[in-house]
Amino acid sequence: MTQRQSGVIAVFSGYLLLAITVYRWQLFTHFVWTILLFKALVPIAFVFFCWSITRLFKLPFWTALLVPLTVEMASWFYIRHTIAVNQDTDRHEVGVLEKWINYRDVIQFNRHFASYSPDLGYVLRPGSEGVHSSLEYSNAFKVNSFGVRDDESSLDNPRLVFLGDSFTMGWGVDQNQTYADLTGRKLGVKTLNAGISSYGTYREMLLFSKIKRDSVDLVVLQYCDNDREENEARNEPDNQGQLLTPQTFENTAIFNRINEGYYPMRYTYFLVREKDLLKRIWTSPVQVFNELGGALSAWSTGRQLAVITPPDIKTPAETKAHTEYFFKSLARIRKFYKGNIVIMHIDGRYTRPEMIHAFEAEAKRTGDEHLYFLHTYELLKAQDYYPVDGHIRASGHAKISNALVKMIREQGLLTR
Repeated sequence: MTQRQSGVIAVFSGYLLLAITVYRWQLFTHFVWTILLFKALVPIAFVFFCWSITRLFKLPFWTALLVPLTVEMASWFYIRHTIAVNQDTDRHEVGVLEKWINYRDVIQFNRHFASYSPDLGYVLRPGSEGVHSSLEYSNAFKVNSFGVRDDESSLDNPRLVFLGDSFTMGWGVDQNQTYADLTGRKLGVKTLNAGISSYGTYREMLLFSKIKRDSVDLVVLQYCDNDREENEARNEPDNQGQLLTPQTFENTAIFNRINEGYYPMRYTYFLVREKDLLKRIWTSPVQVFNELGGALSAWSTGRQLAVITPPDIKTPAETKAHTEYFFKSLARIRKFYKGNIVIMHIDGRYTRPEMIHAFEAEAKRTGDEHLYFLHTYELLKAQDYYPVDGHIRASGHAKISNALVKMIREQGLLTR
């Protein structure tokens, strides 16, 4: 076998090893040791592939290390560029980075914060502290004994309780920047932030039922589009819902370890996998080079990608289904809490009016006079969202807090 033949075999071997990490990554998600193996195999695969190419073309060995390092740095700086140029625009166009949400650390399954609950699936681990971070933020979390992101004293006779998912919890902002904390301080009343990431209205109801409510004068209830799946599943009498077992919870927590923290070549791996470069470089090379050229052009000119992402507009049929199951969950809350509720809708990256208008119409039909609606779509602009992550930034929390304070004072919702 000649040196060139052995070099070609080495190139295809490196390509095969890299393809395994890209197209068979599910093989590595079942155990902690396989997660660690995956994180080691990704940089090894890139280095081995580059080494095989340098060997084929008789290049110095050090280039096998320099090329992956250079590519990873370029991937990182391209990601930073995409974030930077989208922060102050009226519409986010982040291209392939829209899929980064599949690669971010999910706090409710993070080994430092995750805690299994038989009826709720999970709460935040009582008494835990730590840092939750991604591309656009790094925030300290402190969890009280009830398993929510608030201090211990908030559990003692709160007058204002906030229910919701990651937006209410404050994903992407510090604890004192959440609209729950800001609203309480501006009004001078004790609040409890009971928002937990990915909770739908049904589990928010279950969590609220566990809170001592004698002192509660007002509830702020936040809805997100992804609440519908849970609300529908848990409200159907013949459906056991989406209950997690201890085993499925543990499996998901193990899988989440892939996204906990940085490992070498993580950003390059993301771009290669999401652009399907290993296949498309053979099947549609012209398109691949055009896309890479467009990305480099946007980078060099400091502009957004030339992509137009259509807005996600809910149809009447969709809003009807959301409304039906939201109000079924709300009816369960009304069995043990008859007081005032402020309802607001927040969705990732952009919040549109269709949902809250449908909720208002249903409230009028049911005649519940203790429901109030905050039009967050009038408050939040693109600049108030993280362009890649999609959660609201501190500016968005501040706007919501100001509007809540104004509504609560004008409507006299805290009268005691």
